[in-house]
Amino acid sequence: MSISHLSIEDFKRTLAALDSQIFASVRNTLCQVCHPIFLRLDEILSSTDKSDFHPGTRDSTGNIRLATIDHVFSNYHECGFCSLILRLILRAKERHLYNAMRSMPSVEERLISLDTIREALKSLGSTTVSKTSSIANSISSLSDDFDIFDPEDLILQVSVDAVCDYGALSLWLPLGDSEDVDDNDFQLFLHPEDYRVIMADAQNPEATLMIPKPLDRDTRDMDLMKRCLEYCRKNHAKCNQSAAPSTEALQTAPSRLIDVDDMRLVPTNPGIDGHVDLYQVEYVALSYVWGRDPFFTLQSPNLSTLCEKDVFRDPAIKLPQTILDAIEVTKFLGYRYIWIDSLCIEQDSTEDTITQIGSMHVIYAQASLTIVAAVGDSAQHSILHIDPNQLSSKYHTVGGLRFCLDRPEFKEVVAASTWATRGWTLQELTCSARFIFFTPERTYFSCALGNWNEDLPLDESIPPEKYQRYLRDEDPKGLGLDMEVGGDAQKASATYISMAEKLSTRNFTHDKDILKASLGMYTMYIVDGLGMAVAGLPLSYLGAALMWQPNGVLSRRRCEGIPSWSWASWTGPISYPLGRLDGLNIELTLDWFIDEWKALRFGRPSYAVRTSPGYIPYLQVDARIARVAQLTLRAPGKEPSHHYFGDNPPPVLRRRIVTPKERWRQNLAMAEKTVLAFGGTICSFPIRLRERDHSLQTSGQVHFCSIFSSPEASENMDNAELIGEMRVDSGTLQSFFSDEFSPAASNMGIATNVELLSFGHLDFSIEHVQNVLYLNRYSRRGNFSPEFLALVDANSDVVLVMWLFRHPGEPHATSRVAVGYVLRSRWVEAVEERGRTREWIRLH
Repeated sequence: MSISHLSIEDFKRTLAALDSQIFASVRNTLCQVCHPIFLRLDEILSSTDKSDFHPGTRDSTGNIRLATIDHVFSNYHECGFCSLILRLILRAKERHLYNAMRSMPSVEERLISLDTIREALKSLGSTTVSKTSSIANSISSLSDDFDIFDPEDLILQVSVDAVCDYGALSLWLPLGDSEDVDDNDFQLFLHPEDYRVIMADAQNPEATLMIPKPLDRDTRDMDLMKRCLEYCRKNHAKCNQSAAPSTEALQTAPSRLIDVDDMRLVPTNPGIDGHVDLYQVEYVALSYVWGRDPFFTLQSPNLSTLCEKDVFRDPAIKLPQTILDAIEVTKFLGYRYIWIDSLCIEQDSTEDTITQIGSMHVIYAQASLTIVAAVGDSAQHSILHIDPNQLSSKYHTVGGLRFCLDRPEFKEVVAASTWATRGWTLQELTCSARFIFFTPERTYFSCALGNWNEDLPLDESIPPEKYQRYLRDEDPKGLGLDMEVGGDAQKASATYISMAEKLSTRNFTHDKDILKASLGMYTMYIVDGLGMAVAGLPLSYLGAALMWQPNGVLSRRRCEGIPSWSWASWTGPISYPLGRLDGLNIELTLDWFIDEWKALRFGRPSYAVRTSPGYIPYLQVDARIARVAQLTLRAPGKEPSHHYFGDNPPPVLRRRIVTPKERWRQNLAMAEKTVLAFGGTICSFPIRLRERDHSLQTSGQVHFCSIFSSPEASENMDNAELIGEMRVDSGTLQSFFSDEFSPAASNMGIATNVELLSFGHLDFSIEHVQNVLYLNRYSRRGNFSPEFLALVDANSDVVLVMWLFRHPGEPHATSRVAVGYVLRSRWVEAVEERGRTREWIRLH
């Protein structure tokens, strides 16, 4: 099987097999480079006063400098410590290796070896393979990245003295391979018995808590999970507080549950006989990966059958293993009801699907517990099996002491799963309050105040403050939305940006589902602060919402209903470079409205602004708000306009129904999808793509696109005539200009003329924007080039522009290519010089 078709769980199993091979070759000897570790450990063992030894940080004088990682690859079979580091690298780079090797078409699953791992690490563009190695010298991309380099940056460092305080050695990868902004170290832990020997009566109580316990079990500790759940329900008032929805919401979600005692579906609607009262019962929700293989689901014809007692015990009904196991876990934990989407939503009913999808945030928020099946790429995987090969309890002897890898971080284990890449699970993670995570290597209980697993079981004797300070793993909730709940626009803006940036990288079996998957989060956390949204963009902050940019290579999603101006129509990393939608004081410079090809009426085309909650291309809120919007967001008038300026819109936005009689429609092409109709100024400018800046090396093929005042300046890259900038990725360019822009071209330094639409004014001197620019100068954010920063330092008044692609044969039909900024004075000068006037276009 090609690795491009391999799930990350299967890839982890392959790495675990490699890990076992490495461990099987371990010798209790050290190479010359690692020998100083033995000497320092011997010094610590011989010392009678362990207080003389203190942990260091990167570059501390007491650290031991080792060789490069290239040395580790070459010597792991001869050195016990090199083999331990190599196992650490496979763990630390797990997700990066998976993504890198998926782009290597010649690699098959059976051919994955340390040699191919080494090649994949080189392709990451980091210092993993050193500049001085023979392999690195043959890779021109590495030499291009480093004209001048500090050899110290390529060296591993170890703090042996940390063993006294932490019961572990602290290790730092070379700077280019460090993933964390705060440059956290990795820890190689002593065996608990060895720590007691080395420290005798001077043991650090915190260290004894942190040292992983040796594990050799290959079954889940479900008794521990049940004990954690009971402890949380008894002692955590915060976890027992539900975000109680309105009576109306609770009447519609969930509409049915699975009774695991009677093994049948039961309705929750009070008007149906045999219903259960959602105010009186607790239920579990399942979050899992469907996969591509079909399996038994609820359909309208079998609904009545599935409500019969013991129907799910019928061998003719073959449920996937994940669902069968989740039902058993529900019983074991003492619950009677579980909600599972495939069996509780009529999959062939548009009405039921829309109603339940619109209430998913309520379903997961109200669940007493969410079971997360992060074990594979389909619903066919058992959640009860645990893979002993992926446990960390393999000890290497160094200086007579036994060391092992640290337990995997909870958040990282979940992040390295197919479940964490799926679009629907972001909402389920964000809205749920209490979890049990099933992963291939461990089982985790997680709530608002704690998390425990087989490595670190619940110990009720540990004071909560000590637990919070020393023992709590970083929670997978961090993979959900970064948010503060509340209606304030600033909080809602931060939550919205987090949602857009995280959903953009997630995968959907059906790409058109991306807006459905965001519906509950928008309703629950954002709508009160930002108001209604269309195709994923809040209307009240349209100017700021249009300013998303690529943060990696994008490709168009397979969904005709979502327009190019929405981030939701693209897959790949995006970002909002200014970090917020509110408070930017953007002044819109165009008229706009949303239109949608509706139907032929009396033989003529009809357009309408749609606010129906059943219309999927719109990012809708709940039915109550949608009904209000349908009544209020329309205004009479002959001209198609939305006269809204700035970030403080009037209470009622002037949107309206558009009829075929209006003059604008004569020049507009027709399309069966949501589009923005813009009336604004369009002007042509020469652009040129600059070489990708080194600060963007982690962002893929993303380029600064410089805007110049004249073709001559563009040809010569004359920074004196630079007037603006955009950011664009190679994937978007290939989507629209496959002939003009070739990713194989060195530097992609192609000069050409493009059409830019002015859609707003922004003052770069406001405090928030200045703070963003400061961070850009002194970090690796790479949202703006140094040339553009110098430009806006001298003149902060800019025009927001959008690069347009005109569809052949449809002069008024356009798509968004990129957005950026042009100095306002130079824009006005160019418009006056070229005599450009306002034009109506449709932006698909």
